Amino acid sequence: MACWRIEFSNEAHKQYRKLPVGYRRNIDTVLKRLTERGPIDIKPVKGKKDVYRIRVGRYRILIKAITEDNTYLVFRISTKGGAYKK
Repeated sequence: MACWRIEFSNEAHKQYRKLPVGYRRNIDTVLKRLTERGPIDIKPVKGKKDVYRIRVGRYRILIKAITEDNTYLVFRISTKGGAYKK
């Protein structure tokens, strides 16, 4: 079984740095479980191919699965209302 890795877009990295420390720790834990295939709350985003959302408290992490590279690209971290815009 291939190992998956996590990468952040520039926008997502900026959003991550602005979060309170407690939420950053929770996000780190969830993303680590994602790479280890542990149980997490992940669902596909309707109307978007290979895009998924992960719920962490009041925040949503939007990721894109890039199967050729075994990479999850985190491209947005936002509250529920702002996560799905654009």
